[in-house]
Amino acid sequence: MAKACERCGRGMEDGSLAFEVRIDVYADFDGVLVPPEPGRKTDDELRRLVARMADRDPAALMRDVYHSERHLLCPECRDRYLANPLNLPLPDGGPP
Repeated sequence: MAKACERCGRGMEDGSLAFEVRIDVYADFDGVLVPPEPGRKTDDELRRLVARMADRDPAALMRDVYHSERHLLCPECRDRYLANPLNLPLPDGGPP
């Protein structure tokens, strides 16, 4: 068997039906920029922000605003995922 479901571990034969789930999570921007408080020097604050960012790992900074992952699912796990993609509590209290 060439592939396996990442959720249940079930092996899937070559050529069998499988589903790729791609998840992209990125920071939302609603178009609103909050104005600075009166008396605050925006240039100084930007310099401090850039200085703090310079000390951080670029990959960690990127994870703060973007994350992507890919998973391979069998048909049954795909159906289960689509029924509750956010893993919310189910009304009957059953497993997600």
